[in-house]
This record gives sequence, structure tokens and C-alpha cells, in this order.
Amino acid sequence: MARAREVNISQLIDTAPVSALQKRAIALCLALAVLDGMDAQLIGFAIPALSEDWGLSKASFGLLLALSSGAMVVGSLLFGPVADRWGRRRVILVCTVLFSVFTLASAFAPSMGVLIVLRILAGIGLGGVTPNLIALTSEYSPARSRATLVTIVVAGMSLGGFLGGLAAAQLIPAYGWQSIFVAGGVLPLIAAAFAWRWLPESGKFLAARGDHDAVSKIVAAISPQTDLSDEVRFTQDSVAETKSPVRELFAGGRAVDTGLLWMVFVVNFLVIYFLFGWMPTLFSEAGQSSSNAILAAALFNLGGMAGALSVGRITDRVAAAWGPSGGPRAAYAVVMAGYSIGALFIGAVAMSLANSTLLLVAICVVGFGISGSSAGIIAIAASIYPVAARSTGIGWAMGVGRIGSIVGPTVGAALIAAGMDARTIFLLMIVPTGLAVLTLGVLLLRERRRDRVVDVAAPAAVAVAVD
Repeated sequence: MARAREVNISQLIDTAPVSALQKRAIALCLALAVLDGMDAQLIGFAIPALSEDWGLSKASFGLLLALSSGAMVVGSLLFGPVADRWGRRRVILVCTVLFSVFTLASAFAPSMGVLIVLRILAGIGLGGVTPNLIALTSEYSPARSRATLVTIVVAGMSLGGFLGGLAAAQLIPAYGWQSIFVAGGVLPLIAAAFAWRWLPESGKFLAARGDHDAVSKIVAAISPQTDLSDEVRFTQDSVAETKSPVRELFAGGRAVDTGLLWMVFVVNFLVIYFLFGWMPTLFSEAGQSSSNAILAAALFNLGGMAGALSVGRITDRVAAAWGPSGGPRAAYAVVMAGYSIGALFIGAVAMSLANSTLLLVAICVVGFGISGSSAGIIAIAASIYPVAARSTGIGWAMGVGRIGSIVGPTVGAALIAAGMDARTIFLLMIVPTGLAVLTLGVLLLRERRRDRVVDVAAPAAVAVAVD
């Protein structure tokens, strides 16, 4: 009996022109990322109006912010491994419907207790969507533009925050805080219907699971010229995980890198979710109008979107200039530069709280440096782990990182309740940002050390082969 001919789908995607199927998959991931980013930030936009409507202090919303962020931790940790077993598409659809329904229900919350429960349930869905959108995008992107395409999708979350901020500035004064939750629930449900019809499962995931009939349909769409007339066995660059993909995060010398990566994610989420949750409130306390405060939060997201797009493009170009081993090192270097810019302009924000123009410019640059760099570390996470554990790797990094998203809003609430002024609070955020730069520096040194080991080992391997 003739042996089945092998076709490597990873190599096929890397070498073939980008097909209509790939463009459609990435476009749907981008659209869902925009809506995911919008929903994740709605509560921050609503806090000033909710505080006034319910007669509660702004600091009392710290528990709500912390618990909703904690729910995203659960979603990321839970649905990453589920997707590595059952597929990215299913999890994306389930989690999108989950956060949409409970965001819509939030519009009818009569009290803080009910709102907390609804935001926890929505947060579980939000946490589960993000790593799988990134994994699916990564797996449909050719290597030559993978960092750019992944960061475009990540930038979509910042775009969602920007559009949500603009919408909130218009909708809340006209229709009340409930209006933004209605929009945040209905729009993702519409997008989920399109995704159910048009979003494909990952071809690499299907190949890893041995579903060759399903892969053949995807390959026919990606590369019609590929001969599928005889028996074909599809492969990709890693094997399917049959037991616990979590173990892959610590296998093959990845344990230290995983720990350092998690530390960067914790710091990243601490700073970003502190800003997401308390920017409008702190700017209002510093004398800015409510509209200006929400606009500043929107511009932070606009800067984040621009930063994410720039990080991806710059990383791809630097990696190409540095050669085959330069990809990860380029990503670390670019992200370190982004965090450094962010730290510098957090100081500028603290010094310009009374000047609306300077404040808006400075917070936009902070978004460019910090939120844009967060897209870079997600792309790094996608590159560290094999396909069999990629959703788990991204999901656990984001899940553990979201511990920072709990700590950030909680610390912010405590500092506000203690009567600390906005300038001092912003200056304190420079410290964790600097820690992220140092941690990435350690990761970069480890990457360079691995490159040297490979360079030394390669001639020895060749000599053995010759003998």
C-alpha cells in the first residue's frame, strides 16, 4: 500500500499568497477584537455617571473593577486549554455570545451587587475571546507578516476602546449610562452571527488533530494549485497535544521564559487597567470636564492602536534586517523602547493635568508606548509556544497577567480613597513601567545566550553528520 503524501500546512501558509479565506478569517478576528476591546472598557467610561446616578463614591467602584478583571483571568486560564483541545472557532463564538449577553443585561442592573455579578460573567467571556483571536490570527498568517497581522488584531482592542470612548462621550449625556451597555451587547451579537457563518477553524489546529478531510478544504481555498487528487496527510510544525497543553509552557527550557513573560504581563495589565479604570475619574478630579476626561481615555486607546501597528511593522522590519535568528530579539528591543517612551510620558501627564491640550497629547503618547507595547508582548507570547499549546500559552500569560488588572484598579481605589492627588498617583505608575523594561532586558539576554549556544552547537552537529 502506497504511503500517503505529506503536505506541511505551515510551510504552505508561509509560502503561498494570502488567500481570500485567510483575509476573511483575520478580518473577522479584527472585528471581534474591536468589540472585545470596547466592552472591556465600558465600565470605566460609565463610572462617573453611575456614581452620580446611584449616589455612590467613585472609590467604591474599585471592587467592581477588580472583580470584573479577575473574571477575565478565569476566562483566559479556562478557555485557552479548552481551545487547544476543542478548537479556536468554537471558543471564540461561545465566549463572544457570553460577554455580549451579560453586557446587554448590565444596562438593566438596578444596583451595584447585580452589576458586579453581570460584569463578572461578561468578564469570563471577554477573557476567553482574546487569546483565541490572537492564536487564530497567528495560525492563518504567513511568517513574513505574522507580527504585523497579530499586532493589527491586538490594536483592534485599542481601537474598540477609542470608539467606545467617543461613543460614551456622546451617548451618556444624551441617553444615560445604560446606552453604552446596550450598544456593547447588541453589536458583538451581530458580529457573532457573521463569525458563525464565515469564520473558519484553524487549519494548523485541524492538522495537529489529524482531521485531514477538513484541512483539505482549507488547503484548497488557500492554495488551489496544490495537488490533492491522491491520498494526502497534512502536517504542521508541531504535534497535537493529547494530555495537558499547560505542561508545554514549561517544557523545552521554556520555564524561566514563561515566568519572566508572566511578570511582564502582570506589570503591563496593572498599568493599563489602572489607566482604563481611573483615567476619567482622575482627570475629572484634576479639574478637567467630564467630556475631556472621557476624550483623554479615548485618545489613550487611539495612541495604543497606533503603537500596536507601529510595533508590529517595526518588529518585522528589524527582524528581517537581523536575519533568521533576529525575530524574537527584535520584538524584545522594540517593546522595551515602547515601555520607556510610555514611562517618560506618564511623567508628562502628571505635569500637565491643568493644561487640556498638553494632557491630551501626552496621554495619547502614553497609549502609544504602553498599550502599543502590550501588543508586542502578546506577539512574543504567540512566537514562544508551539501550535499545540499556543492558545494555552497566550491564554495563561494573559490570565496570569490579569492579576495586574486586579491589582491596578484596587491600588487606584485605595490611593483615591486615601486622598492622594492625581499628579502623585500618575507619577507612581512610572515604577512598574520601568520594571517591565528591566524584565524584558533579562528575556533579551536569555534570547541572545540561546542564539550563541545554537551557533556553537551547529558546527559540532555538522561534524557528527559528516563522520
